[in-house]
Amino acid sequence: MNEGQYLELVNQLKEKYDEINAKLDIIETNEMEMKKDMCSCYGVVRMLDHLISNSHIPYDNEVVVIVEVLRGLISSAMDRHIFGFDN
Repeated sequence: MNEGQYLELVNQLKEKYDEINAKLDIIETNEMEMKKDMCSCYGVVRMLDHLISNSHIPYDNEVVVIVEVLRGLISSAMDRHIFGFDN
C-alpha cells in the first residue's frame, strides 16, 4: 500500500465517521424531543385524572377507565424510558 492509497483510505474512514456522528446527533435530538413530548403527555393525563377524581360532575365510567389506564401506561413508560427503572 502506498502513501496515496493510505491517505484515500483514511479520508474514506473520516467521511464515514462524520456521517455516523451526524446520524447519532439526529437520533439524540429526536430522543430528547420524544422524551419532552412524553413528559408533557404524562402531565396532561395526570391533570385530567386529577380533575376527574375531584370533580363534582359525574363522568361516564368508560372515560374514567380510559384515563386511568392511560395514566398507568404512560407512568410505566416514563419509569422505563425517562427514569430508567426496570419493572
